[in-house]
Amino acid sequence: MSQLFYHLIYHEKTKRWLLMLEQLEEGQTLTGKDLAIKLSCTQRTIQSDIKQIKKYFDTSILLLGGEDGYHFSFRSPTAFTRKKRALLDQEPLFFYADQLVAGTRKTNQEWAETLNLSPASFGRIKRQFVHLLEEHYQLTIVKKDNQLQGSEPAIRQFMYDLYFTLPLYPNVLKQRVESWDSFDQPTRPGQWSLDPIRLNQWRQLAQWRINQGQCLQVNKGHEKVLERIVVAFDETVTFPLPSQEKAAIFLLSLNEEQFLNPLRQKEFIQQFSLEEDNHYVLRNFEEMNIVFFETVIALMHQFFKLTLSQTKEDTTEGQIEEKQFFDQLIKNYNRTKECFEQSLVLTFQLTGSLALQEWIKKSVRHYLQMKGFYLLEDIETTPFKRQLIITNGRISQERSNVVCLSTIPEEKEIKEGLKMIDW
Repeated sequence: MSQLFYHLIYHEKTKRWLLMLEQLEEGQTLTGKDLAIKLSCTQRTIQSDIKQIKKYFDTSILLLGGEDGYHFSFRSPTAFTRKKRALLDQEPLFFYADQLVAGTRKTNQEWAETLNLSPASFGRIKRQFVHLLEEHYQLTIVKKDNQLQGSEPAIRQFMYDLYFTLPLYPNVLKQRVESWDSFDQPTRPGQWSLDPIRLNQWRQLAQWRINQGQCLQVNKGHEKVLERIVVAFDETVTFPLPSQEKAAIFLLSLNEEQFLNPLRQKEFIQQFSLEEDNHYVLRNFEEMNIVFFETVIALMHQFFKLTLSQTKEDTTEGQIEEKQFFDQLIKNYNRTKECFEQSLVLTFQLTGSLALQEWIKKSVRHYLQMKGFYLLEDIETTPFKRQLIITNGRISQERSNVVCLSTIPEEKEIKEGLKMIDW
């Protein structure tokens, strides 16, 4: 779950419940001791919380066992999610954060009354939030009327994290996002692929800030590169925005998968490098990676300079922002590369009752994901992705990418059959 998500939860009990449910949803079976260690609390606290969780979520979940082992499963995921969201609706920081971004002007006293809190309670909540903003975004809040203050890119990054990265949204944030235009702006095939979801998310935030009179600062210099980025952006999508805004959205929306090919990295460098006459000879893939990411960092500094977290966990003494940003880009690249290399097109050719077929599918997905595969279903296979066929019926010819199971297989048989998948 998002780190920001838990920072916005003020009540420790609510935070502990959601962390516990996260562990149970992922692991399904855990002991009281395991949960106590993961949540840094006592087993007695776990026992008490489990009893209250059972009562609160009622028939939406099935939570069996005792401290020697709890087993979690859904009865109604929709009702369960609705009840979790209701917990968040009691958390004041989500509403406070939304209203700060919206530009609402209120004194501390007025905010305490709005949130139905004592001035002392609001003071504690605000201090927690200010610490979060300063540490992770280098933003602050003007004391007099509670206005968000800091660099425009940092404010937008906070907005993006708030509205688009949380694992669960209270109704106030859900309603905010639903009030915006639908994210269905069509993209055209251009030289550079943009992720349509991120494209529309960043466009929404940009338009909101522009409507508030807050635009990205126009940096002088590199006008030719800016022009080339705008041309590339306009090839893909049509948005009536200033050039600086288009450049930022283009850089923030680039589809990472296209850059798994070093030749595409080279093309990007040659087209958008801020240095004149850059003509790189492709010798070593890793060398090209470094030059590519250095180019991306330089472009981000010019057109959308992010303020990076300064937490002790994120930085070491003397480490500069460019190094942090570079490390994060490399990490994202390697994650995308690993995901691509481990992608698997999964096709089921099953017989028997619907319940049996669903059970087989669930077991297969579980064991393949445990092996680290990224599963793709219901798509046409391509030469770049491996395909695996799972069947419990007859197949016309034996193939290396087919796992043949018994008509009614045991779980052990499924696990053994999938051991062959070690590409």
